[in-house]
This record gives sequence, C-alpha cells and structure tokens, in this order.
Amino acid sequence: MLRYACLAVGILGLVVGTAHAWGPHPQITRAALEVLPNLEEVKEKLGESNLAALQEYCWLPDHRGRDLGSFYADDFLLIPDLPRHVGHVMPSVKVTFEPYFRHALLALRTETPTNACRQLGPLVHFVEDVGAPPHAKENCPHHGELENWVKAELISIKGYQPKLLGHTDEEALAGLLKRIERLVEFSKERAERALPLVSQPNPDRSQVEPIILESALETARVTADVLYTVFTLGLKPGPGPGSAHLTVLVSAPKLMENNDQEARVVLLGSPYSTLTQVQSTNTTDQWLGKAEFHNLPAGAYELAVYRPGALPGKASVTLADGEAKQIEIPLLPSDPPQNLVYNPDFTLRTLPIETPDRWTVTTNGPNKVWTSATMVIKPGTTYRCGAALKSSNATVTFIAQPAQKPGKTVAPVRVSINGAQTDQKHYEVELTADEDHSTLVVQISGTDDAPNLIEKVWVIPAR
Repeated sequence: MLRYACLAVGILGLVVGTAHAWGPHPQITRAALEVLPNLEEVKEKLGESNLAALQEYCWLPDHRGRDLGSFYADDFLLIPDLPRHVGHVMPSVKVTFEPYFRHALLALRTETPTNACRQLGPLVHFVEDVGAPPHAKENCPHHGELENWVKAELISIKGYQPKLLGHTDEEALAGLLKRIERLVEFSKERAERALPLVSQPNPDRSQVEPIILESALETARVTADVLYTVFTLGLKPGPGPGSAHLTVLVSAPKLMENNDQEARVVLLGSPYSTLTQVQSTNTTDQWLGKAEFHNLPAGAYELAVYRPGALPGKASVTLADGEAKQIEIPLLPSDPPQNLVYNPDFTLRTLPIETPDRWTVTTNGPNKVWTSATMVIKPGTTYRCGAALKSSNATVTFIAQPAQKPGKTVAPVRVSINGAQTDQKHYEVELTADEDHSTLVVQISGTDDAPNLIEKVWVIPAR
C-alpha cells in the first residue's frame, strides 16, 4: 500500500485558488501510481515518501517562478532543452514532452531519488494537462468548468494494466508522442460534447461531470503508461550515461528567513544539474548541504553553485571512468548579507539563453520590464528593499503580492525607487509584510536591459 501524506505543504498551500488548473492533478497521479505493476520495486529504489510526493510535484508547472520553501519550481522547470516557460494548452504544450521525458530519465539515472522524483513532476503535469478537455481543444471557452467540474474522488483505474511505450529511450519517446496524440483527440471530443451543456444560461453540473470524468480516467491511464515506462527504463540495472560519481559539499551562510533552502549545483554546458540535500543547519553561522551525481560521463566539468543569501560559487573538476570524487565549495555571504533576491546582480547564467537565471523580461511600451523570482515574506517582518542604481532611467518596484484567500480580494502593495528622482547610487525603502501579503517580487523597468540599469537589488529582513 502506498501512503499519500501531505509531503509538500508549500506546494499544497499554493495550489488553492490556482486559475485555469486541471483540478484533479493529484488524484490522477495517485490513480496512475496505484496500478503500476512494478510499484514495489519502484518504492524500494526511490523511497515510498518520494514516490508519494509525486502527487504534489505534479503541480510544479503551475507554480513557475515561485519559492516553494526548500527549492524553486524553476529548478526543475527550466532545463537546457527547454530554458523558457511555455503554455499549457494545445498546440504550445507539445514542445514539452520530449525534453521533460528525456530529462526525467536522466534524473533517474544520475540524481538522488528525491531530486529524480521532483524532476518527474513537469513531465507528469504536462501529460495530465493535455487530458483536460479545455487544454486539448484549442481556444476553448468555459475553461474553468471543463477542467474542474469533476468528482475527483471517483478517479480510479484499478484493474488497468499499464503499457510499456517502448523498450529503448527512442522507442518510448515515439510511443509517448503517439499516446499523447490519442489522448488529445479523446479529450477534445469530450470538450465538444460538454460545451453545449456548460454554455446554457443555467448549466446543470451533474450532466457535465460524467463527461469530464471520462477524460480524467483516460488521463490517469496515459499517466500510468508514462510512469511505468519511465521507471522501467530509468531504473533498470546497467550503465547510465557514464560511470563516474561526484559528491559536492556546499557550505553557505545561514539564511534567517528560509534556512531550508537547498543549493543548486549545475555542471555548466551539460544537461546535468541537481539540488543539495540539507546536511546541517545547526553549526554556528553555517548551512551545510550535499549534492550527488552518479553515472556521469568521464570528462572535465565547470560547476556553478548558488543559494539565496550567498554569492555564486564556481569550481572545476575532472572525472575518469569509474572514479568517485568529492569536492567542497564554500559560498560567501551576499552583499548585503541575507539577501532574499535570487541572482540579485544578474551574474548567474546557467541556461543557453541571454536572460540571467530566475529573471523574466517583458515589454511595456518603450520600456523593458524585468521581473524576479517570487520570494516568500512573513507577516510582521519589515524588509529593507534597495538597489544600487546605474542609470537615472531605472525604476525599481517591490511588489508585495496578496495571499490567495477565498472570498477576499486584496490589492498588491508597491514601493518604488525612481532613478530620475534621486541622485543617490544606493537607495533603500522599507516594506512591512502583513497577513494579507505572502510573497514579493522585484520589477525593474527602463529602456535598457536590467544589468545596465542597476548593479544589484536586495530584499533583506530588517526586524
């Protein structure tokens, strides 16, 4: 029996109120796991708690850019073969299946069970998404009704025998894409059957629910096929990409606001990256973590290591076939210390795109608007929010975002630094968090790129 505890409370707390989300993601994932013929073997190799957590990790793409406590959703969403966020509906979602399928297999072969299960989350999510009727049918109206009018407690596929989609990676990828095509057609037809019913002035939900349930059940069958295939191929005995083993010990300053945050370790120019597992948070002023890679190809690697509240660290290592090597990388405090902003000076670039890690850029008229990753803030805490300006053209805005509370609408709180209104290079404002605002982002706007507008930005708990 697989136990399903609430293992990822940070993710669960963010799920409530998510707009345009296929409501029964966890129930579909659970139903798929329950029918795996190799379930006992998978539990033994990955750990029961890691496997159960898949029903939370399947939400990851709905929380892009978010700090989820011990890690960021983007640690597993942004990968070298898919370095930007993409849409969740047809046809844009089609680009997700191959890169996330290959990366899930790679994680099972080279990373720890915890990180491998996290990396499965994006693949499972997007497979399940295209089974939602309004995701399968392009430009579908009544999106919310067609993906949430379903009794999730009825989602069970007991008796279903999952199908192996291929005996090699390439065969399985081809099988996956064909299986997805059939799922899209299946759920598109359900959308077309349900639309006349939900379009009525007073739609009868009881007439719609059985149609949406058909899609949920078929989605669970496809998810079971995918998981069975990925686990069969990714966990089978034998060589992975190589035979070298690398352990990376990371030390960093304690982070007062979230000392559970794991460090990210990237082998630059390769598909390999992972997160550390926390080793200790109790040694004086230091945080300690350990990252592990196994089955790496022999060769020379350049490593980048990062954790919020610290400066990026770098190292070089050369691995021989069959070699096990351990290295230590100490991270220095950020300047100023305790900075919660991820990549606050834009120097960290680990993906094959020009945008610095964890920053996104959009346009607003003549201006570019750069937005940081989301930070969690705590009620009652005052934060020093500041920037080192390079240009009078820069405007830096700190936005406290409302917590999602049913039946309550709260406006964001904004405080800004306008380069045109100050001649100070370093400028700070204060923001005090309250119970209605749970997260914060930084936006930098101007006619130039952010690294040319400011030197760095910071958010620091003051008291």
